[in-house]
Amino acid sequence: MAFDFNKTYPLLPLRDAVVFPLTTRRILVGREMSLRALEFAENHNNEIILVAQKNVEQETLDNPMLDLYSVGVVARVANVTPFPNGCVKVVLEGDSIVDLRSIALRDGFLQVTVSPREHFIKAEDKSEKFEDVLNMFREYAMHRNIADGMVEALFTMDSHINAFYGMIPFLSISLSEKQALLELETIDALAERLISLMQVAQENENVMIRVQQNVRQKMAQQQKEWFISEQIRQLQDELDGENGGASEPDQLLKKIKAKKFSKAIEEKLEEEIGRMRMMQPTSPEYAVSRNYVDWFLALPYGVYTDTVLNMKKVKAELDSKHFGLDKVKERIMEYVAVLKLTGTERRAPILCLVGPPGVGKTTLVESIATAMQRNFVRITLGGVRDEAEIRGHRRTYIGAMPGRFIHALRRAKCMNPVILLDEIDKMASDFRGDPASAMLEVLDPEQNHDFTDHFMEVGLDLSRVLFIATANSEGEIPEALRDRMEVVRLPGYYPHEKLQIAGKYLLPRICERTGVKLGEQVSFSDEMINAVMRGWTREAGVRELERVLESAVRHRAKDIVMGKKIKPEVTAKVLQDYLGAPRFLDNQLPEPGRPGVVTGLAWTSVGGEILPIECMLLSGKGQLILTGKLGDVMKESAQIAVSLVRERLQRFGIDPAIVRKTDIHIHVPEGAVPKDGPSAGIALTLCLLSAFTKQPISPDIAFTGEVSLTGACLPIGGLNEKALAALAAGVKTLRLPEGNKKDVAELPEPAKKGLKIYTHKHIDEIVKILFKDVKIAKTAEKATSTKSK
Repeated sequence: MAFDFNKTYPLLPLRDAVVFPLTTRRILVGREMSLRALEFAENHNNEIILVAQKNVEQETLDNPMLDLYSVGVVARVANVTPFPNGCVKVVLEGDSIVDLRSIALRDGFLQVTVSPREHFIKAEDKSEKFEDVLNMFREYAMHRNIADGMVEALFTMDSHINAFYGMIPFLSISLSEKQALLELETIDALAERLISLMQVAQENENVMIRVQQNVRQKMAQQQKEWFISEQIRQLQDELDGENGGASEPDQLLKKIKAKKFSKAIEEKLEEEIGRMRMMQPTSPEYAVSRNYVDWFLALPYGVYTDTVLNMKKVKAELDSKHFGLDKVKERIMEYVAVLKLTGTERRAPILCLVGPPGVGKTTLVESIATAMQRNFVRITLGGVRDEAEIRGHRRTYIGAMPGRFIHALRRAKCMNPVILLDEIDKMASDFRGDPASAMLEVLDPEQNHDFTDHFMEVGLDLSRVLFIATANSEGEIPEALRDRMEVVRLPGYYPHEKLQIAGKYLLPRICERTGVKLGEQVSFSDEMINAVMRGWTREAGVRELERVLESAVRHRAKDIVMGKKIKPEVTAKVLQDYLGAPRFLDNQLPEPGRPGVVTGLAWTSVGGEILPIECMLLSGKGQLILTGKLGDVMKESAQIAVSLVRERLQRFGIDPAIVRKTDIHIHVPEGAVPKDGPSAGIALTLCLLSAFTKQPISPDIAFTGEVSLTGACLPIGGLNEKALAALAAGVKTLRLPEGNKKDVAELPEPAKKGLKIYTHKHIDEIVKILFKDVKIAKTAEKATSTKSK
């Protein structure tokens, strides 16, 4: 075919084929751009360029030069046959190999310019290995049902390259390997590559033959072993019959009768035993049935432990292991009291202990089980994604097992244990199901008397189990699941509670583990324990406090073993030598006498903190600049504060129009720490008012509370933690919204004793007290009397 390399030709991308020169190939074409390329070729000398795609799954070619191979074949369109579905079958005759120069998408199809190959195999080239290749192909064809006529046809060909290209379609090789054969530059290299490919295929064939022979031998051996074992079993049955013995199904049936299962379970097991009698003991189905019956026999069906109902003993056990947690202990005492009055364990409540890490949720549940003298089992739910972990697998699956609750009852060896559902808020869901939804039946007192495990297939009574769940975040528990549980919240420990826990529980346990004698070889004063809490820990629980104290005690153990003469008391210098420099700094109040600085309060997951708020007024255009990584809610509180201050400036003899000429910059220190929430509204308003009036507010007065656009003080949460943080930082007076008056009575005793606490309904009440200017007072009184009329 005479070919003009200066012209542009249509390009047909091939997804799963490589067409070779001097061969004819039928291709099914369905893509729109390929159909247009064929149409163009039919109208222009039937010439087209064929190039293979690198990724056969790719439908569209975003970058043809990268998505296609760089070497293709010039072909002639010999025949086009359309199909009803819009596809066409085209017969292509390969001519010569070309290199692709450029590709462009025009008129809805790919157009390409090409150049001739610098080195390529010519039709008249001869190979010295021609006979070797043909003989290898003859041997290859014998094992693959290739027609003898096709092999003989290759032997009669005069053109070596025609014979080589003719045998390539019969080779089981990848598309990339075929492309590599197309790009070879000499006929001898092509011959060597074909011989190598057929040798590899022949070796693989030999391996498969050997594997099949080994499998046949193994199957024959297993059949022989089964035949011998079956004869032995039959002889054993004859001996058992003569000696009055029972077969294995009879023995299992006897055990089932002794367990006194419910009627439904007994009928199910008898049906399974009947199925076992019809099967050979060596069959896999027999093993599945035997495993099913064994699981029922391993269950402590009908076994219940006696619950201790002595209120004093239960309370003593709880108090001996845990300090505080009065609400949780009270709830357990109520459960024991109801159990004692009713005498029944049915419809036991599902408790859920919610609190931050390290406050003792898991150990508290263990103490509850010990106090009630019930068996205790823990089920860890963190990261559980498969619903079958809860309900079990159906027996149709290989390796099927019951769910975790059946396993738990088996470990507990009774049907009324205390089961801890640890980290219930950390269950996940994916394509294997939603385990949280599977928990609904387990944790519903109205349904769990007939809990059905997929493996067991019959209902089991879980109503006498005392389920207690733990979670760190109540919001992450699914709503339907949370509705079935009674949530008991455990707040973080306060500093004075941590001090008691460290002295009474942690240090004795640490010294016992490390072998150091408490009091004789090491002792911590209350001041040193407080120093550890302030300088080395920031947590709601006591887990980190225990680790830090243990680190100090281990250092003391090392000093004792090395023979150092040291006093048992741990001083501040010794503490720093053991633990290094403190990791955290104490909260410090702002410096007094500076206008535009106010002490606010914040709640964090590890307790409360003071939150200094600073304001600076700059000449500008009335912009509000907020820094300190504030959240959206806190930014809105700042905007409300600006509006409240603008409305009140005239009472102080200040023209409100000054706000339009003033840029207000509000900053909350520790800019890397995110801060959000509405509870800084009062503090922000007073901070702005202090900056505009140039009257400082004493830093030992702390404020917390939300403020509305009308100036009403609205209640907030986390008051206990905030009050203790204020007390620790040196605050003397605390001003709160009137709505928090009910919470003041529940404040920890140190906070109530150490702080003067005032509540206010309106922001003007606080303004009148803090800004004691005569003119202001009169104006405010006049405004108040006008409102009352």
